[in-house]
Amino acid sequence: MKKTFHKIRDAFSTLSLTVLLTLNLFFIVFMMMAIVTIIVYFGVDNGFLFTDDHVTVGGGLVIMYAACILVAVSIVVMIRFVFIQPMNRTMDAMEKLASGDFSVRIDTSQDKYLPHEIRDFAESFNKAAEELSGTEILRKDFINNFSHEFKTPIVSISGFADLLMEVELPPEDQREYLTIIRDESRRLADLATNILTLNRIESQAILTDKEPVRVDEQIRQSILVTGQKWHDKELDFKVDLAEATCQGNPALLKEVWLNILDNAAKFSPEGGVIGVTLHKKGGEIIAAITDQGTGMDEKTASHIFEQFYQGDTSHTTQGNGLGLAMVKKIIELHGGTVSVDTAPGRGSCFTVALVLRDGSF
Repeated sequence: MKKTFHKIRDAFSTLSLTVLLTLNLFFIVFMMMAIVTIIVYFGVDNGFLFTDDHVTVGGGLVIMYAACILVAVSIVVMIRFVFIQPMNRTMDAMEKLASGDFSVRIDTSQDKYLPHEIRDFAESFNKAAEELSGTEILRKDFINNFSHEFKTPIVSISGFADLLMEVELPPEDQREYLTIIRDESRRLADLATNILTLNRIESQAILTDKEPVRVDEQIRQSILVTGQKWHDKELDFKVDLAEATCQGNPALLKEVWLNILDNAAKFSPEGGVIGVTLHKKGGEIIAAITDQGTGMDEKTASHIFEQFYQGDTSHTTQGNGLGLAMVKKIIELHGGTVSVDTAPGRGSCFTVALVLRDGSF
């Protein structure tokens, strides 16, 4: 990123130099006009050039000379204050941004006569700096959260492995410790899988390996997997699935349903109910998954699909902030949309809309 900003800065330096050269050219041209004016004036006045009314011509040439000087100075001042200074401020801002100062902004409020092209560029620059600042905050949060999520299972595996090696334990304790080691190993594997999957789909511009996908069957299978994973919470699933088919990548779509259902089960209370509906509306397939969890406030909901973001910063629930970012990217690759309707204390409802496959396929 820094190299890119340096390239843009160099381009602006080149542009600034070009403007300066143009300025010098203007100044030389007008000075030449002034010199010509003087030559003509003295030529007429001394008889080298002949005219019927050389006095009138001389006076006119003096006025032209003064006008040339005035125009040249005006152009110098205008170009300096309207073009050169704003570009210098822009280059300074880009240098700071390239150095990692994402708080830098270009202030154009004082430049009353600033060309709209430079003003538009400044606005775009400020928006880019603001987005980079937000991304940097998310990146730092992700590093903290990721370190916690990655370190915790490793410490658990190491600790229980040491106990198994050094202490004579009853068979039931051995089994419990081995179960913990297995679960934590799976947790690490899931984390690695999510990162690799997200990296793979992030690099995709178009969807590949498309085929007809029975969405209702995929969701039904995902419910079975989720129910087995969270059987200790005694969750109940209220399911209403209409038969519906879309054109897509089966493996990627399955990740969508597993992630959303897993989140719904994770944040549901023991004995809670998860509602799952699927219906067709116009040319779309609408899937809605509703839980009875604690819900989210408006700020959390606005960031929940962003990469690295975790709404639960207390780490009371497992997660790495990658699942819903992956869901959003997959759905967008399929030409669909995903949204959440939530509020604190009333759970969350995730809605996915996909293009319905018609009978021509």
